[in-house]
Amino acid sequence: MQLARMQDIGGCRAVLASLDELRAVERRLRKNRPPARVSDYIRAPRTSGYRALHLVVMYEDRDQIERAVEVQLRTQVMHDWAFSIEQVGGRIGDELKSGIGPAPVLDFLRAVAEAMAAEEGGEMIPRRLRAELAELRSRALPFLGTEPRRES
Repeated sequence: MQLARMQDIGGCRAVLASLDELRAVERRLRKNRPPARVSDYIRAPRTSGYRALHLVVMYEDRDQIERAVEVQLRTQVMHDWAFSIEQVGGRIGDELKSGIGPAPVLDFLRAVAEAMAAEEGGEMIPRRLRAELAELRSRALPFLGTEPRRES
């Protein structure tokens, strides 16, 4: 692919301590370098459960040609979830982050992301979601190759 046709030439990710900190960085970016494109996966998560804020901003290279750079903003909680889904996907040999893999595992990870987002937002995990997590976990375990822990 020719360099000039690439959607973005580079990227970076910032992992921030809180949603407030993430939104503050977003405001600074928008003020200093208005984005060419924004994908707010916090307000509208991907079907996988993925949450982050992606902003594509333009920078001039040394020839004064504008190049797109994607900036990903995540909280530590969002980053932990994204890292975990990649680790689990690698372990079971599926591209879970792309929605490829056993439905029970994908459903469980989506529900985990929802629960993590609720807690990060200072909310209690709804009873409905806690029950759903327990059910989805039991369905996912056979695909993950792990046995449930027995309570003593």
